[in-house]
Amino acid sequence: MNIKEGFVEAEGHRLAYLAVNEGLSQSDEQPAIVFIHGVLASVNFWRDCVPPSFKTDRSWYALSLPAHHPSTVPADFSSSQVNDDWFSRVMSGTLAQLLGDRKAIIVGHSTGGYCALTLAAHHAPNVLGVISVAGFHSGKWGGVEGQLVKLSSLGPRAESLFVANIKIAKFSRAVRRIFASLLAHDHRAYRANPLSKKLLDNISPDVRKQSPAALFQLFAGISQLEVLDRFSRIDVPTYLFVGTHDPVVPAQQSLALAGKLPKAQTVVFNEVGHMPFIEDSQTYFDALEQAVDDISARVTH
Repeated sequence: MNIKEGFVEAEGHRLAYLAVNEGLSQSDEQPAIVFIHGVLASVNFWRDCVPPSFKTDRSWYALSLPAHHPSTVPADFSSSQVNDDWFSRVMSGTLAQLLGDRKAIIVGHSTGGYCALTLAAHHAPNVLGVISVAGFHSGKWGGVEGQLVKLSSLGPRAESLFVANIKIAKFSRAVRRIFASLLAHDHRAYRANPLSKKLLDNISPDVRKQSPAALFQLFAGISQLEVLDRFSRIDVPTYLFVGTHDPVVPAQQSLALAGKLPKAQTVVFNEVGHMPFIEDSQTYFDALEQAVDDISARVTH
C-alpha cells in the first residue's frame, strides 16, 4: 500500500487522515471510500482491517475520530459540545477538506458507524452512502467500553477514575490485548487470527499518546446520545453490519436501527461480537466489498 498521512481541521479539531493508494487511476464520478474507526483506537486501525483488494487495487481514506491521537482537540473542548449536531459538523467539515466536492461512501466501525449514520441523517454533502459496522444510536453500551461510558456519565467526580483506567491501558500491552479480546464473542477465532496482533501493533503507538482528559469529555458526551428518531431522515443507500453477540452494542440497538431504516440492507454475522473483521474475516471482507460495489453502482447509474 502507498499511504500518505495528513491532517484536516474543523471547529478547532485537527483530525488525522490516511490517503491510501491515491496514485491508482480513479474517476471523480466514482465515490471515494472513507473509513472511520471507533473509540480507543486510532486512524491507523484500518491499515490491515480491510479486504486484500483494498491494499492493492483500490484507493481509500481513513479519517480519525475527534480526541484520538494523533488528532488534537481545542483547548475549550468539553462534553457539553458532544451531540449529533457536533459530530455532524466536525466530521462533515473535515470530509469536505479531505475530499473537496468528491462524493464518498462512509464505512464506520462502532462510534465510526454512528458517525456514518449521523452524517447521512444530516445530509452531509459529501456522503452518497454508508456502511455501519456495529454502529449504534444510543450511548447506552455494554461490556468494558460500556463501563467507561457509565463512569464518564457520572461527571467530574468520576474523571480521576476514568483517567486511571485509560492510563493503565495506555502503558500495558497485556491490558490492551485483554481489553480488545473482550470486544469479541468468538474469542478463539479472535486470538487465532493474525489480524488481532496486527491491529494492536498498528494502533499501540497512538494509544500510548491518547489524552485521557480529552477522551473523558468525549465519552461523557457519548453517554447522553439518544438519536434513533433522527436516523429516519437517512435517504442514501445504507448497510447495517450486525454481530448477533455484540457485547458492546446490544442486539436491541441493532434491531431498532434496522426497524427505523426499513430500506437499509442488514448483514448479520452469526456468533460474532463487536469485531467481525477479525472474528469472521472472510465473510466480513466479502460482505464489505459487495456493499461498496452495490452502493457505487446504485449512485453512479
